[in-house]
Amino acid sequence: MEDIFNGKAKDFYFIGERLQQIREELIEKDPTEDKRQSPFSRKAMAERLGVDYQTITNIERGLLSFNTIKLLLYYYSLGYNPIWVMSPDNEFIPKMNVGANLVYQDDVQQHYKELESSIVTALTTFKNQI
Repeated sequence: MEDIFNGKAKDFYFIGERLQQIREELIEKDPTEDKRQSPFSRKAMAERLGVDYQTITNIERGLLSFNTIKLLLYYYSLGYNPIWVMSPDNEFIPKMNVGANLVYQDDVQQHYKELESSIVTALTTFKNQI
C-alpha cells in the first residue's frame, strides 16, 4: 500500500491493462456470436457498474479511481484474483482465485477486508495528491 501512497499515476497503468485483459478474456470465452453484444463489452460493463462508457475506457487506460475498485471487485466475483491485478510483479501469482473454499475461511475474509480497506484508503490519498 505504501507504493500506492507514494506512486505516480504512470506507475499504475499495469492495473488498467490487466483489467482490460480480463475483460477481453471474458469476451473471448462468451458464446455470443457478435462480441459487441457480449455482457462483457465496455458498454455492458459500464451499464452493469452504473458508470458511463468513458469511465471503463479510462480505467483500462490506467486511471485509478473508486470505479477501478468496483471493477476489480466485480472480476473478483467472477473468480479472478485481485492480487494478480494489483501486484506489479505477478509472475508467480495465479490469475484466478486459488479456490472458492479458501475465500470462505474466516481469516482469509478478514485479510481480504483489510486489503480492500487499505486499497480504498490508498486510492483516496493518491487521488487527493493529484
